[in-house]
Amino acid sequence: MEVIATLWKVPYHHDRNRRMIEAGVDCFRIKCSHWEVKGISGALQAARKQIDESGKPIKLIADLPEAKLRLGFFPQERLILPKGKGYLFKFAESSDNPESFIPVKFKGITKHLKVGDEFYIGDGWLAFTVTEIINEDSFKAITSNTGQLVFRTSLTIPKLMDELNHITPVIDELIVELPKCRPEIVAFSFVNSKAMLQELKNKLLKVATKSWQPKVIAKIESKEGVKNIDEILELADGIMVARGDLALNIPYAELGLIQKKLVKKAKEKDKYVIVATQILQSLLDNYLPMRSDILDLTNICLDGASAIMLCTETAHSENPERAVRVAKEIIKAVN
Repeated sequence: MEVIATLWKVPYHHDRNRRMIEAGVDCFRIKCSHWEVKGISGALQAARKQIDESGKPIKLIADLPEAKLRLGFFPQERLILPKGKGYLFKFAESSDNPESFIPVKFKGITKHLKVGDEFYIGDGWLAFTVTEIINEDSFKAITSNTGQLVFRTSLTIPKLMDELNHITPVIDELIVELPKCRPEIVAFSFVNSKAMLQELKNKLLKVATKSWQPKVIAKIESKEGVKNIDEILELADGIMVARGDLALNIPYAELGLIQKKLVKKAKEKDKYVIVATQILQSLLDNYLPMRSDILDLTNICLDGASAIMLCTETAHSENPERAVRVAKEIIKAVN
């Protein structure tokens, strides 16, 4: 089983990434979002150069972005909101104070909401329940828990994620840049059908060359993606069980069963399958991984996944090489 490490992309940390190469990482992944195209392209090219100079068979993944619902800007950057308090949400780029209203960068958002709907901020840090629809661009909601509100972070409305057009204009801008870094793998986000994946592959084919034919990975992150997995696997070289967004867009209690189902189907078709998100997350705070993390990775190995992908464990850690070594150690013990 391979270990994929997510890189902090801007600025590019050559020394941190060198330490992961020495630890035996199999693949570097760069998430192509949150920064302008020029910066992302520069990071991909820097990773390509460092990999080539290492002389090791390390692959590079360009993980292309999806359409995201995001909060706007507010001066406080982050706030702790108490459970059971009501807030006004409005379509806006910014707000002087979230206590007055929380800005949402999506026009006509209430067309996709009704009273009683639940939605999430970030990776599920904070949940809200809709209490009132005011007009097409504003609504009220109450907090379901005490949690952190962070400006410009993501907002997930589960039923909306399959309705959004995830083939965004920035994908075209990024695809044009890919021949400069020649990633072995290109991952497409929120793939929910064979037709969607074919449209994305057609864009990639326009820039591919005889010497550069990247593998295509479909990230499964929604109900539709799970439902249409058989047709998606017909066209994809592999899939990623992208547990972060997937757990927000399905009943979270079903995540483990769905993960096992997706891995099994990929294996049956002899396709590459990656399991991603929060596999060794506890290493950000602890020297030893939590026992649940050890068991999670053990079960991923036993299920027969081709690779695991470390995310914040490497991108946000001061010691990313340790996450790689711990992952390798557990995988070796299982195999």
